[in-house]
Amino acid sequence: MAEFFSFLKVFVGCSTLLLLAMLILMALPQSKLRAVGLELTKYALAAGLFLLIPSPVDVVPDVVPGIGWLDDIGYLAAAIAAVRSGLGERKKRLLYDEIELQNLRDQAGRN
Repeated sequence: MAEFFSFLKVFVGCSTLLLLAMLILMALPQSKLRAVGLELTKYALAAGLFLLIPSPVDVVPDVVPGIGWLDDIGYLAAAIAAVRSGLGERKKRLLYDEIELQNLRDQAGRN
């Protein structure tokens, strides 16, 4: 049992350092990790919202027809908005990558 807790301490310590490094890199405005992280976060939010629709845990119980489905409709609308926003982030990231690639080609052409 002591070996397990020793492993758990090392695992939690390494995970914490990795998480802090990721958070620092995501905080940098020009970081590619930030763009990818924002996109993936939006997709994860959409997946979570889609999972809330059939879930028995609701703000308003589904026992009341009509009124009980309002929160589910809200979850669906928010999930669709999150997916659209994620797709927008992807388009923006791909555009930035294309511009960066073109700048590199221009610099290589000048040399």
